[in-house]
Amino acid sequence: MAVTVTFARAESYERGELRAALRKVFAPQLEKSGGVSGRSVLIKPNLLAWKRENDPTCVDPAFIVETARLFLEAGAARVAVMENPAVRSAQAIIADMGIAGELEQMGVTFANFADYRDCRLAEKAVFKNAEIAAERFGFDFVANLAKVKTHGMMTLTLAVKNLFGFISGGERLAWHLKVRRDFSLFADFLLDLYVEIRPQFNFLDGVVAMEGNGPGSGTPVECHFVAGSSDALALDAAAAPLLGVNDLLTVVRGRERGLLQDFVCTGDIPQIPPLLRPDPPSPLSQWGLDLPPGLRELMRNRLLARPELDETKCVGCGLCAKMCPPRSLKIVDGKPKFELTGCIRCCCCQEHCPKGAIRFRTNRFLRALETLRVFFGKILR
Repeated sequence: MAVTVTFARAESYERGELRAALRKVFAPQLEKSGGVSGRSVLIKPNLLAWKRENDPTCVDPAFIVETARLFLEAGAARVAVMENPAVRSAQAIIADMGIAGELEQMGVTFANFADYRDCRLAEKAVFKNAEIAAERFGFDFVANLAKVKTHGMMTLTLAVKNLFGFISGGERLAWHLKVRRDFSLFADFLLDLYVEIRPQFNFLDGVVAMEGNGPGSGTPVECHFVAGSSDALALDAAAAPLLGVNDLLTVVRGRERGLLQDFVCTGDIPQIPPLLRPDPPSPLSQWGLDLPPGLRELMRNRLLARPELDETKCVGCGLCAKMCPPRSLKIVDGKPKFELTGCIRCCCCQEHCPKGAIRFRTNRFLRALETLRVFFGKILR
Protein backbone atom coordinates (compact mmCIF):
# COMPACT_ATOMS: atom_id res chain seq x y z
CA MET A 1 0.00 0.00 0.00
CA ALA A 2 1.30 3.46 -0.91
CA VAL A 3 2.41 5.86 1.81
CA THR A 4 0.35 9.05 2.15
CA VAL A 5 2.06 12.46 2.14
CA THR A 6 -0.33 15.22 3.19
CA PHE A 7 0.09 18.95 2.53
CA ALA A 8 -1.82 21.82 4.11
CA ARG A 9 -1.65 25.57 3.61
CA ALA A 10 -0.71 27.92 6.45
CA GLU A 11 -0.27 31.61 5.71
CA SER A 12 1.50 32.29 9.00
CA TYR A 13 2.37 30.91 12.42
CA GLU A 14 -0.77 32.42 13.94
CA ARG A 15 -1.78 29.70 16.36
CA GLY A 16 -5.32 29.02 15.15
CA GLU A 17 -4.36 28.81 11.50
CA LEU A 18 -1.24 26.75 12.18
CA ARG A 19 -3.14 24.35 14.45
CA ALA A 20 -5.75 23.74 11.73
CA ALA A 21 -3.05 23.00 9.15
CA LEU A 22 -1.16 20.68 11.49
CA ARG A 23 -4.32 18.74 12.28
CA LYS A 24 -4.79 18.02 8.58
CA VAL A 25 -1.31 16.49 8.22
CA PHE A 26 -1.46 14.83 11.65
CA ALA A 27 -4.72 12.92 11.19
CA PRO A 28 -3.52 10.40 8.55
CA GLN A 29 -0.35 9.71 10.56
CA LEU A 30 -2.33 9.20 13.74
CA GLU A 31 -4.60 6.71 12.00
CA LYS A 32 -1.60 4.89 10.53
CA SER A 33 0.03 4.64 13.98
CA GLY A 34 -3.01 3.07 15.61
CA GLY A 35 -3.29 5.97 18.06
CA VAL A 36 -1.16 7.40 20.85
CA SER A 37 -3.64 7.24 23.73
CA GLY A 38 -1.87 6.41 26.99
CA ARG A 39 1.50 6.22 25.25
CA SER A 40 4.67 8.34 25.10
CA VAL A 41 5.98 10.55 22.28
CA LEU A 42 9.48 11.93 21.70
CA ILE A 43 9.47 15.08 19.56
CA LYS A 44 12.77 15.78 17.80
CA PRO A 45 12.72 19.27 16.22
CA ASN A 46 15.44 20.95 14.19
CA LEU A 47 17.05 23.38 16.66
CA LEU A 48 20.21 24.66 15.02
CA ALA A 49 20.25 28.08 16.69
CA TRP A 50 17.89 30.90 17.61
CA LYS A 51 19.24 34.34 16.83
CA ARG A 52 16.10 36.43 16.49
CA GLU A 53 12.32 36.31 16.34
CA ASN A 54 11.01 34.34 13.34
CA ASP A 55 14.47 32.85 12.77
CA PRO A 56 14.24 30.29 9.92
CA THR A 57 17.23 28.32 11.21
CA CYS A 58 14.87 26.36 13.51
CA VAL A 59 11.44 24.80 13.44
CA ASP A 60 9.22 27.68 14.54
CA PRO A 61 8.36 27.81 18.27
CA ALA A 62 4.63 27.77 17.53
CA PHE A 63 5.14 24.66 15.37
CA ILE A 64 6.76 22.84 18.29
CA VAL A 65 4.10 23.84 20.82
CA GLU A 66 1.14 23.06 18.57
CA THR A 67 2.55 19.68 17.53
CA ALA A 68 3.02 18.77 21.19
CA ARG A 69 -0.54 19.92 21.84
CA LEU A 70 -1.85 17.63 19.08
CA PHE A 71 -0.29 14.59 20.71
CA LEU A 72 -1.65 15.53 24.13
CA GLU A 73 -5.13 16.10 22.70
CA ALA A 74 -4.86 12.66 21.03
CA GLY A 75 -4.34 11.16 24.49
CA ALA A 76 -0.57 10.83 24.78
CA ALA A 77 0.41 10.20 28.40
CA ARG A 78 3.87 11.75 28.04
CA VAL A 79 5.40 14.12 25.51
CA ALA A 80 9.02 15.29 25.53
CA VAL A 81 11.04 17.54 23.22
CA MET A 82 14.67 16.48 22.78
CA GLU A 83 17.47 17.60 20.47
CA ASN A 84 21.25 17.99 20.41
CA PRO A 85 22.12 21.42 19.00
CA ALA A 86 25.77 21.83 18.04
CA VAL A 87 26.55 24.89 20.17
CA ARG A 88 23.86 25.77 22.73
CA SER A 89 21.61 23.36 24.61
CA ALA A 90 18.06 22.53 23.62
CA GLN A 91 16.91 24.03 26.93
CA ALA A 92 18.65 27.33 26.17
CA ILE A 93 17.23 27.57 22.66
CA ILE A 94 13.70 26.76 23.81
CA ALA A 95 14.05 29.41 26.52
CA ASP A 96 15.23 31.95 23.94
CA MET A 97 12.22 31.04 21.80
CA GLY A 98 9.96 32.03 24.67
CA ILE A 99 8.06 28.75 24.84
CA ALA A 100 9.65 27.12 27.91
CA GLY A 101 6.87 28.23 30.23
CA GLU A 102 4.13 27.19 27.81
CA LEU A 103 5.62 23.72 27.38
CA GLU A 104 6.00 23.33 31.15
CA GLN A 105 2.36 24.29 31.70
CA MET A 106 1.38 21.59 29.21
CA GLY A 107 3.51 19.04 31.06
CA VAL A 108 5.94 18.73 28.14
CA THR A 109 9.57 18.26 29.18
CA PHE A 110 12.52 19.41 27.08
CA ALA A 111 16.18 18.44 27.25
CA ASN A 112 19.33 17.56 25.35
CA PHE A 113 20.06 14.04 24.25
CA ALA A 114 22.75 12.76 26.59
CA ASP A 115 22.75 8.94 26.53
CA TYR A 116 24.56 7.80 23.38
CA ARG A 117 25.05 4.09 22.83
CA ASP A 118 26.71 2.05 20.11
CA CYS A 119 24.05 0.54 17.89
CA ARG A 120 24.47 -2.22 15.33
CA LEU A 121 22.65 -1.08 12.20
CA ALA A 122 20.49 -3.16 9.86
CA GLU A 123 22.03 -6.00 7.88
CA LYS A 124 21.73 -4.13 4.58
CA ALA A 125 23.02 -0.84 5.99
CA VAL A 126 26.05 0.70 4.31
CA PHE A 127 27.56 1.38 7.73
CA LYS A 128 27.42 -1.29 10.44
CA ASN A 129 27.58 0.72 13.66
CA ALA A 130 26.76 4.18 14.98
CA GLU A 131 26.41 5.85 18.37
CA ILE A 132 22.80 7.02 18.52
CA ALA A 133 20.81 8.74 21.26
CA ALA A 134 19.30 5.95 23.36
CA GLU A 135 16.58 8.14 24.86
CA ARG A 136 14.39 7.13 21.92
CA PHE A 137 14.02 3.65 23.43
CA GLY A 138 12.11 5.17 26.35
CA PHE A 139 9.27 6.30 24.10
CA ASP A 140 6.59 4.52 22.09
CA PHE A 141 6.75 6.96 19.19
CA VAL A 142 9.26 9.36 17.62
CA ALA A 143 7.96 12.54 15.97
CA ASN A 144 10.41 14.15 13.56
CA LEU A 145 9.93 17.93 13.13
CA ALA A 146 12.05 19.22 10.24
CA LYS A 147 12.53 22.72 8.89
CA VAL A 148 12.54 23.35 5.14
CA LYS A 149 15.99 24.83 4.50
CA THR A 150 18.69 24.85 1.88
CA HIS A 151 21.89 23.14 2.96
CA GLY A 152 25.43 23.82 1.81
CA MET A 153 26.47 20.17 1.71
CA MET A 154 23.24 18.23 1.03
CA THR A 155 21.24 20.85 -0.95
CA LEU A 156 18.22 20.65 1.37
CA THR A 157 17.57 19.86 5.01
CA LEU A 158 14.30 17.96 5.25
CA ALA A 159 13.01 15.03 7.31
CA VAL A 160 15.76 12.45 6.71
CA LYS A 161 18.58 14.96 7.24
CA ASN A 162 16.98 16.05 10.52
CA LEU A 163 17.71 12.60 11.96
CA PHE A 164 21.43 13.47 12.06
CA GLY A 165 20.60 15.23 15.33
CA PHE A 166 20.32 11.82 17.01
CA ILE A 167 24.13 11.62 16.72
CA SER A 168 26.24 13.40 19.35
CA GLY A 169 28.08 16.60 18.40
CA GLY A 170 31.53 15.02 18.54
CA GLU A 171 30.40 12.00 16.55
CA ARG A 172 28.83 14.25 13.92
CA LEU A 173 32.24 15.80 13.30
CA ALA A 174 33.74 12.32 13.12
CA TRP A 175 31.18 11.21 10.54
CA HIS A 176 31.99 14.22 8.36
CA LEU A 177 35.62 13.14 8.49
CA LYS A 178 34.74 9.54 7.73
CA VAL A 179 32.79 10.29 4.56
CA ARG A 180 34.94 13.32 3.66
CA ARG A 181 33.95 14.56 0.18
CA ASP A 182 31.87 11.57 -0.82
CA PHE A 183 28.44 13.10 -0.29
CA SER A 184 26.70 9.99 -1.61
CA LEU A 185 28.29 8.14 1.29
CA PHE A 186 26.98 10.76 3.71
CA ALA A 187 23.52 10.34 2.20
CA ASP A 188 23.87 6.60 2.78
CA PHE A 189 24.64 7.19 6.44
CA LEU A 190 21.57 9.41 6.80
CA LEU A 191 19.50 6.66 5.19
CA ASP A 192 20.98 4.10 7.60
CA LEU A 193 19.78 6.33 10.46
CA TYR A 194 16.36 6.60 8.83
CA VAL A 195 16.06 2.81 8.68
CA GLU A 196 17.25 2.45 12.28
CA ILE A 197 15.08 5.16 13.88
CA ARG A 198 12.02 5.03 11.60
CA PRO A 199 10.11 7.96 13.14
CA GLN A 200 6.39 7.13 12.98
CA PHE A 201 5.44 10.81 12.67
CA ASN A 202 7.17 13.29 10.34
CA PHE A 203 6.35 16.97 9.88
CA LEU A 204 7.83 19.65 7.62
CA ASP A 205 7.71 23.30 8.67
CA GLY A 206 7.56 25.14 5.36
CA VAL A 207 5.45 28.11 6.46
CA VAL A 208 8.61 30.22 6.36
CA ALA A 209 11.53 28.31 4.83
CA MET A 210 15.16 29.24 4.27
CA GLU A 211 16.88 29.67 0.93
CA GLY A 212 20.35 30.81 -0.12
CA ASN A 213 23.21 30.39 2.35
CA GLY A 214 21.51 27.67 4.44
CA PRO A 215 21.18 26.01 6.82
CA GLY A 216 22.39 28.65 9.27
CA SER A 217 22.71 31.96 7.45
CA GLY A 218 20.19 31.90 4.61
CA THR A 219 17.28 34.16 3.80
CA PRO A 220 13.70 33.62 4.99
CA VAL A 221 11.24 32.83 2.21
CA GLU A 222 7.50 32.43 2.68
CA CYS A 223 6.31 29.08 1.30
CA HIS A 224 3.06 28.84 3.31
CA PHE A 225 2.82 25.08 3.77
CA VAL A 226 3.16 22.29 6.27
CA ALA A 227 3.45 18.64 5.30
CA GLY A 228 3.47 15.32 7.05
CA SER A 229 3.84 11.59 6.51
CA SER A 230 4.41 8.40 8.46
CA ASP A 231 7.52 7.90 6.30
CA ALA A 232 10.35 10.44 6.36
CA LEU A 233 11.90 9.46 3.02
CA ALA A 234 8.57 9.55 1.18
CA LEU A 235 7.93 12.99 2.69
CA ASP A 236 11.26 14.25 1.36
CA ALA A 237 10.67 12.68 -2.05
CA ALA A 238 7.33 14.46 -2.30
CA ALA A 239 8.52 17.85 -1.02
CA ALA A 240 11.93 18.26 -2.69
CA PRO A 241 10.67 18.61 -6.31
CA LEU A 242 8.14 21.22 -5.15
CA LEU A 243 11.10 23.21 -3.81
CA GLY A 244 12.97 22.95 -7.11
CA VAL A 245 15.24 20.00 -6.24
CA ASN A 246 14.62 16.92 -8.39
CA ASP A 247 17.86 15.16 -7.47
CA LEU A 248 18.03 15.35 -3.68
CA LEU A 249 20.83 12.93 -2.87
CA THR A 250 19.09 11.14 0.01
CA VAL A 251 16.09 10.50 -2.23
CA VAL A 252 18.25 9.36 -5.15
CA ARG A 253 20.22 6.94 -2.98
CA GLY A 254 17.06 5.83 -1.17
CA ARG A 255 15.48 4.91 -4.49
CA GLU A 256 18.63 3.11 -5.65
CA ARG A 257 18.76 1.12 -2.41
CA GLY A 258 15.09 0.15 -2.62
CA LEU A 259 14.17 2.12 0.50
CA LEU A 260 11.76 4.58 -1.11
CA GLN A 261 8.19 3.33 -0.90
CA ASP A 262 5.45 4.29 -3.33
CA PHE A 263 3.62 7.37 -2.09
CA VAL A 264 0.62 9.51 -2.95
CA CYS A 265 0.27 13.23 -2.25
CA THR A 266 -2.96 14.63 -0.84
CA GLY A 267 -4.21 17.94 0.47
CA ASP A 268 -3.31 21.45 -0.64
CA ILE A 269 -0.12 20.79 -2.62
CA PRO A 270 1.80 24.08 -2.79
CA GLN A 271 3.03 25.88 -5.88
CA ILE A 272 6.42 27.29 -4.88
CA PRO A 273 9.11 29.05 -6.92
CA PRO A 274 12.36 27.02 -6.70
CA LEU A 275 14.37 27.90 -3.63
CA LEU A 276 17.57 29.83 -4.23
CA ARG A 277 20.29 27.26 -3.57
CA PRO A 278 23.70 27.89 -2.05
CA ASP A 279 26.69 27.57 -4.37
CA PRO A 280 28.49 24.57 -2.90
CA PRO A 281 28.98 20.92 -3.67
CA SER A 282 26.23 19.19 -5.61
CA PRO A 283 26.38 15.58 -6.87
CA LEU A 284 28.76 16.98 -9.48
CA SER A 285 31.28 17.53 -6.70
CA GLN A 286 32.06 13.84 -6.94
CA TRP A 287 33.56 14.48 -10.37
CA GLY A 288 36.95 12.85 -10.64
CA LEU A 289 36.33 9.83 -8.40
CA ASP A 290 37.84 7.48 -11.03
CA LEU A 291 40.99 9.51 -11.59
CA PRO A 292 44.35 8.58 -10.01
CA PRO A 293 44.32 9.85 -6.38
CA GLY A 294 46.88 12.62 -6.83
CA LEU A 295 45.22 14.03 -9.95
CA ARG A 296 41.78 13.59 -8.41
CA GLU A 297 42.69 15.69 -5.37
CA LEU A 298 44.34 18.33 -7.55
CA MET A 299 41.23 18.67 -9.73
CA ARG A 300 38.92 18.73 -6.73
CA ASN A 301 40.93 21.45 -5.00
CA ARG A 302 40.86 23.49 -8.22
CA LEU A 303 37.22 22.95 -9.14
CA LEU A 304 35.15 22.35 -6.03
CA ALA A 305 33.29 25.04 -4.18
CA ARG A 306 35.44 26.67 -1.56
CA PRO A 307 34.75 28.72 1.58
CA GLU A 308 35.10 32.48 1.33
CA LEU A 309 35.05 34.99 4.18
CA ASP A 310 33.15 38.26 4.26
CA GLU A 311 35.46 40.17 6.61
CA THR A 312 32.90 42.92 7.12
CA LYS A 313 30.60 40.41 8.86
CA CYS A 314 33.22 38.33 10.69
CA VAL A 315 33.59 39.13 14.41
CA GLY A 316 36.46 36.70 15.02
CA CYS A 317 34.51 34.49 17.44
CA GLY A 318 36.42 31.36 16.34
CA LEU A 319 33.37 29.09 16.24
CA CYS A 320 34.13 28.15 12.62
CA ALA A 321 37.53 26.75 13.62
CA LYS A 322 36.01 24.89 16.56
CA MET A 323 33.41 23.21 14.32
CA CYS A 324 35.84 22.28 11.49
CA PRO A 325 36.13 18.43 11.50
CA PRO A 326 39.53 18.16 9.72
CA ARG A 327 40.91 21.19 11.58
CA SER A 328 41.92 22.70 8.25
CA LEU A 329 40.64 26.11 9.35
CA LYS A 330 42.79 28.21 11.68
CA ILE A 331 42.30 31.60 13.31
CA VAL A 332 45.08 33.93 12.23
CA ASP A 333 45.16 37.55 13.43
CA GLY A 334 41.58 37.17 14.64
CA LYS A 335 40.18 35.94 11.32
CA PRO A 336 39.66 32.44 9.86
CA LYS A 337 42.23 31.21 7.36
CA PHE A 338 41.17 28.30 5.12
CA GLU A 339 43.57 25.50 4.18
CA LEU A 340 41.84 24.21 1.06
CA THR A 341 43.92 21.07 0.58
CA GLY A 342 42.58 19.73 3.88
CA CYS A 343 39.05 21.10 3.47
CA ILE A 344 36.48 18.31 3.02
CA ARG A 345 33.69 20.70 1.94
CA CYS A 346 31.38 19.63 4.78
CA CYS A 347 30.23 23.27 5.16
CA CYS A 348 30.32 23.06 8.98
CA CYS A 349 32.09 26.43 9.20
CA GLN A 350 29.41 28.04 7.04
CA GLU A 351 26.57 26.29 8.87
CA HIS A 352 27.59 27.42 12.35
CA CYS A 353 28.89 30.94 11.66
CA PRO A 354 26.62 33.15 13.80
CA LYS A 355 27.05 36.16 11.50
CA GLY A 356 26.68 34.49 8.09
CA ALA A 357 30.22 35.62 7.22
CA ILE A 358 31.19 32.41 5.36
CA ARG A 359 29.90 31.33 1.97
CA PHE A 360 30.91 28.56 -0.37
CA ARG A 361 31.63 29.73 -3.90
CA THR A 362 32.09 27.69 -7.06
CA ASN A 363 34.20 28.82 -9.98
CA ARG A 364 32.72 29.55 -13.39
CA PHE A 365 33.80 26.24 -14.90
CA LEU A 366 32.01 24.19 -12.24
CA ARG A 367 28.92 26.37 -12.53
CA ALA A 368 28.85 25.77 -16.27
CA LEU A 369 29.17 22.01 -15.76
CA GLU A 370 26.39 22.05 -13.19
CA THR A 371 24.14 24.00 -15.57
CA LEU A 372 24.77 21.40 -18.29
CA ARG A 373 24.08 18.57 -15.83
CA VAL A 374 20.73 20.07 -14.84
CA PHE A 375 19.84 20.86 -18.47
CA PHE A 376 20.49 17.35 -19.76
CA GLY A 377 18.88 15.87 -16.66
CA LYS A 378 15.63 17.62 -17.59
CA ILE A 379 15.84 16.43 -21.21
CA LEU A 380 16.57 12.81 -20.33
CA ARG A 381 14.09 12.53 -17.46
